[in-house]
Amino acid sequence: MDSYQSSETNPRFQKIDKAALLSLCPLFSGLSHWELKAISQLMRLVEYHRDEVVYHEGVPSESFYVVVSGRFEASASPKEKKTILAYLRRGDYFGEMSMLTNEPHSSTVRALSDSLLLELEKEDFKKTVEHNATISLEISRRLSSRLSGKDSRSRSLLRSDIVSVFSNYYQEDRAEFSINLAASLHHETRQKVVLIDMDPDGQINGLKRHQAKKHPLAQFHNIENDLIGAVENLLTTHPIGFDVLSVFYEEKDLEEGTIITSLLNYLAINYRFIIVNLPGRLDEAISKLLSQSDFVYFVTDSNINNVTEIKEAAASLQKDLALGEEKFSIVIHEAVFGIRTTTSARREMFGKMPCYSLSASQTSDESESAPPALLVVDDPEAAYSRVIRHIARRISNNLVGLALGSGAALGLAHIGVLKVLDREKIPVDIISGSSVGALVGGFYALGANPGEIERMAAEINSFSKLFRLLDISFFPIRGLLSGRKVIKHLKKYFGNKTFDDCRIPFKVIGANLSTRQTVVMESGNLVDAIRVSIAIPAIFRPVIIRGDLVVDGGISNPLPIKALHQAGANKVIAVNVFPAPKDMLEKRILREEALEKETAQIKQRNILIRILFRIKKFILRGFFPNIFDILMNTIQLMETEIADIEGESADVLIRPVVPTANWVEFFKPNQFIKRGEEETMKMLPKIKALVAQQNV
Repeated sequence: MDSYQSSETNPRFQKIDKAALLSLCPLFSGLSHWELKAISQLMRLVEYHRDEVVYHEGVPSESFYVVVSGRFEASASPKEKKTILAYLRRGDYFGEMSMLTNEPHSSTVRALSDSLLLELEKEDFKKTVEHNATISLEISRRLSSRLSGKDSRSRSLLRSDIVSVFSNYYQEDRAEFSINLAASLHHETRQKVVLIDMDPDGQINGLKRHQAKKHPLAQFHNIENDLIGAVENLLTTHPIGFDVLSVFYEEKDLEEGTIITSLLNYLAINYRFIIVNLPGRLDEAISKLLSQSDFVYFVTDSNINNVTEIKEAAASLQKDLALGEEKFSIVIHEAVFGIRTTTSARREMFGKMPCYSLSASQTSDESESAPPALLVVDDPEAAYSRVIRHIARRISNNLVGLALGSGAALGLAHIGVLKVLDREKIPVDIISGSSVGALVGGFYALGANPGEIERMAAEINSFSKLFRLLDISFFPIRGLLSGRKVIKHLKKYFGNKTFDDCRIPFKVIGANLSTRQTVVMESGNLVDAIRVSIAIPAIFRPVIIRGDLVVDGGISNPLPIKALHQAGANKVIAVNVFPAPKDMLEKRILREEALEKETAQIKQRNILIRILFRIKKFILRGFFPNIFDILMNTIQLMETEIADIEGESADVLIRPVVPTANWVEFFKPNQFIKRGEEETMKMLPKIKALVAQQNV
């Protein structure tokens, strides 16, 4: 057991009615007041801070616990892979099974916030069970449910997340971000959301239709004893559907930090998401609140002084509060001073910390008394709304990622996949692409609809048009083709667009031959990145990046699912266009059948036709398979093996394979696009179920 603090002597907790809190626990709910009083006298209050462990998996049982306030996570680690078993909050109990079965704990229980527990030692627990038939019956039911696999309480995975929003400049933008995030979370998840407004200027309360009185934080002193839901009477419901609680506090009151924690724990009982619009100051109370947060968003503008200040504040808090870098995110309101940051500039400034660019929102009323604009409702397709929606889906573990694999011409099937996803309005939050997947994905990420992409592909409708894009190197030292004509062709469509112009976050995959590592490109010029990703070794000249040779991303990662997971995607749809061995066998059989049929038909023709047919077969045997075929089939053999392994981690895997097709048939796009549509339609029920599933 990790260190904890006994709370029996803490003046604040001496007023807690332990018997009343026990009545909230299902195990004790059937007992009389006197029975509850007697059992509560055997129990002691103990306090655990965030991330402290109550007990570890595999250790002997010592006590039984009831949650008074706060949040706990029960997890197991079979084969060193952590699995969340349950989230526990007020009224939940744990630790009883190990004492009843005399087996070690089957899980690790960790505090997700500063929390209070009622602890009953092992011997006292056994005596309580032996002398009380009501408790014995409830325990028996619980044990029976667990053994039969019907213990729904142990499988409860509904957690609560606290999201804090802090800004070092204009509170209007902070309030606007907070209220749009609350609205988006409510819309995306249909879960309960509460927005706590701590802004002393009351920006959230500018919503005139439901102005709420600001309540002093001290009013929530000893909120642990609130069993009748008095706080609910202080909430105001926004027309969108989320609740608002407006509070204020005096900086001089040293207890406010503790009260804030208790209030958050209380709200976590009923709310899936708690958004806190913080005041623009960092004092002890706010630091305490931030330490309890699951996500912290620092909102600033693109002014270099404000950006530097927020960077220093984030670094300082990360160090002082011992919170992981993944908990912090930066949100930059662009165009406040007519300046727009780039992805590379943001990465240089903030490193791996998630950083979002928010374009200036267009409000209909720009007066200071105007309520914050609800752009996610009024204009859901605006750039501002799309970023807010992305953040909301990330917080709620509902980001949908689309991995488009490599495969040369076979990858034109991606267009058919996109046609179905677009037609069925399947949301795509992040795209990753290798080789041809990067090419098709780039168009879609920029906002081109699949019909437009299909028309672009149809422009290359003959082998001669494809051949015109091939420029043979005079000195093929690094590759047979220089790729200059391909770049020119791509620029006809992409122009000088960069990753910052993408409507959907986009990851392009390359393979670094110098370091033997996969390269994920997500900033800079799109054509340059795609040129890297399609640089088939020995065919196209590799690209030199900072002295390293970088080639086709399919070499190391032909199905880029890992890049999506690293970017926060929780739901992954992957498209693997490589034929499996059975597909290759089918291709061989179909080819032999077609040859036999053609030979039989030729036998019926005149002698001149038969001679020409034999000459054609002789020439084909001389040129096929050629060096390109041998090289590409060798590469694709390797890529197929890797893609099959990577595909196992996808939630939905689409395999639009055309058995009779060849890797070079870019001039026959229709067959691939059609198969992409067909296979995606087959998987559509699974895709819709995946998107609808709430990972909360």
